[in-house]
Amino acid sequence: MTEACGLSGRPAPLTRAVSIIAMMVIVVVAHPVRAAMSDQQRRAVLDKATRAYDSGASLIRSQPDRAMASFEEAIEGYESLIADGVRNGRLYYNLGNAYLQVGHVGKAIVNYRRAKRLLYGDPQLEHNLDYARSLRSDKIAAAGERAFLRTAFFWHYNTSTAARLAVAVGAYVVFWLMLIAGMLTRASGWRVAALVVLPIWLAAGASVTTDLVHRATVREGVTTSSKIVVRKGNGEGYEPQFAEQLHEGVEFVVIDQRPGWYKIELPDGSSGWIKRGQAELI
Repeated sequence: MTEACGLSGRPAPLTRAVSIIAMMVIVVVAHPVRAAMSDQQRRAVLDKATRAYDSGASLIRSQPDRAMASFEEAIEGYESLIADGVRNGRLYYNLGNAYLQVGHVGKAIVNYRRAKRLLYGDPQLEHNLDYARSLRSDKIAAAGERAFLRTAFFWHYNTSTAARLAVAVGAYVVFWLMLIAGMLTRASGWRVAALVVLPIWLAAGASVTTDLVHRATVREGVTTSSKIVVRKGNGEGYEPQFAEQLHEGVEFVVIDQRPGWYKIELPDGSSGWIKRGQAELI
């Protein structure tokens, strides 16, 4: 498992991330939850968690039991930083790696998804997320309109919001520079070139806007438990919605909620109710 995902014996992605987190973890985060640790304490927790992860990676083949204990220690440290209010893409990425090493596919996916929202396109993140998805027991493919949209607008679904924002801003600047150059030189070529750039600016801008609206209005999540009974209503007394149980790692959209329960919609359009403790929201 660990070799295929590029984690065991290759802690480089984590090592590269450490310096970035170390710089950002000591500043006031954009959306603080509750800062109980000092900057120095945060740095110490980060260093300890990183050493634990590196230790686990070095022991994965020779002493797997000790390696698992080290990964669990790393998870505890990373989770404590998040609970303290740190919001950092690399931190979520490293937490996803640690969860993947101990076999918690659902928690790995949810943290990779959180990291993806904060990081500018990272191929290693995409690779590890794809690998974690390949380990899921439930293979639920998108169907109907969702499948069509994902095929037609693959560039929207397969790139990060940050990357599309960079394209939109770049196209915006280039458009106006070309338009101004055309007005000053009276050369039609500049205006034609500007018209070529215009749809790129509009498409990328619309894509980013769609993402922001989606995040503000749609709650997404990932199942983190195994043997989940999806029910027809928000209570144990309701019959199962499906003949088969769900397992960890299934991504969904929340379409309703009640105390202790989520009504979820799966990629194929089917829906039902699960307990809140069986999933985490992104």
